[in-house]
Amino acid sequence: MSAEQFEQFRKMQYGPLGKAVAAAMPHSEADPIGVYAATLSLWSSAVAGKVFQPSGRPTVFWSALVGVTRAGRKGFALSTARAILEPSIGGFLATRMRKGISSGPALVTALFEVEQESLTSEGGRDGRVMITEGEWASILKRANRDATYHDQLINAWDGEAVVNTTKGKGGKREEQRVDVPLLGYHVHIQPGRWAPLVKPEFALGGAFNRIPHFLVKQSQSLPDDIKKPLDAVKETPALTRAYRWAREKVREMELSPEAAKLHGAYRREFDDRIASMPEDAACFIVRGDENLLRIACLLVAAERKTVISVKAWKAAHAMIEYSMNCTEQLINEARQGSGRQMKTVEQIVREALHRYGGEATRTLILRSLGTRGNADALTAAVEKMPDVVMEIGQGAAKGGPKPVMLRFVDAKQEGEDEHQEQPEERPKLAVVPAQTERPVPRKRAASTGPKQPATKKAPAKKAVRKKSEGTSKNAPASQTADASKNPLADLL
Repeated sequence: MSAEQFEQFRKMQYGPLGKAVAAAMPHSEADPIGVYAATLSLWSSAVAGKVFQPSGRPTVFWSALVGVTRAGRKGFALSTARAILEPSIGGFLATRMRKGISSGPALVTALFEVEQESLTSEGGRDGRVMITEGEWASILKRANRDATYHDQLINAWDGEAVVNTTKGKGGKREEQRVDVPLLGYHVHIQPGRWAPLVKPEFALGGAFNRIPHFLVKQSQSLPDDIKKPLDAVKETPALTRAYRWAREKVREMELSPEAAKLHGAYRREFDDRIASMPEDAACFIVRGDENLLRIACLLVAAERKTVISVKAWKAAHAMIEYSMNCTEQLINEARQGSGRQMKTVEQIVREALHRYGGEATRTLILRSLGTRGNADALTAAVEKMPDVVMEIGQGAAKGGPKPVMLRFVDAKQEGEDEHQEQPEERPKLAVVPAQTERPVPRKRAASTGPKQPATKKAPAKKAVRKKSEGTSKNAPASQTADASKNPLADLL
């Protein structure tokens, strides 16, 4: 895989699931992040109904792989995920996977029939269903014309009841009802078909923001003489044990105290980011904070644990942030035709600094960035910007924490340059003291020779200009000293 792909995957890799994906990648041409997303979706569907978030909500994780036909290797990603999980949950995958469902009634019927069939089995009621769609675009063409499809998807993701009414024998109306839907969902689509079909009007209703998107591309080319490379993918015993552990009884996950603090801070920051974004963009990622928590729960369940550590939370955070960046890239590409492109991180940082007078705290800049980047992305962007620096400022109050400040490297000089473009305005800033001293022009005039009344004031004006220029060069230094006493002064 490329260095970029490996680095991104490394940030989100965690536990037995992450290790299993890493071990399988030498035998796959798929994007490692695409394989990871597909594996998480299949795994979440298998443990659905047994593993729950701290709030009691479901932990199913849905995903969409977006990539160019063939070059994206979307199908290879799903096949790799199946090869990884086959030894652990192969029986579930063989009997519970469905496809081709494009209407609300058909979705409810599929869930209802599987649940009814399970009532006579030894294990009892079990309504788990895993939907995979290799051609999501074809499904969306029909589903977008159905008034109930997206609503039923929302209910299933939320763990709310789904209901459908049918006509039975003799025209009698019969109700199909699933009180606790257990639905997994994983789909593939091409970038060019994404914009016409994944519409903001449905995202505003909540349908698409429950499905994190991942842009994928081929990671490598395997030799042609390897006929079935995925046959070399080996069982991960830790996942087999974890699946048995998860199905034994209900597992209620919880955040460790440290992870809880992190997640609380992230949610507050996330709310600010969403509020600063256009509604037609925010609607695609507004469930990012809950999807983060679902990923963390699943990663920890694969360890047979119920407490989410800081490390697990950070891995889930890296994955959902990557997904949201992918979604914003798709939005940006969709807007290119209309000229409404989303700005780069560097552009947003410069605009925010200009708005705040050339200097601002990192918190304010992150709010301006929205979901276009986190603290790591901001740091990386600043390193590429020769005119911007990030440094520790002074505490706002005695004993208070020192804020991280961003400022233009030569912000004061920029102000001088603006004045230099209008030289006629410069004497007005610092000539008053010089004009009150009449001896200055007289001395200048005496040194140049005989008095010339008609041109007497010209040398004085020249002397004053020199004086004012010397004074203005000192002015930025004094302004810098005043600003350093209170770095937030310009923000108030």
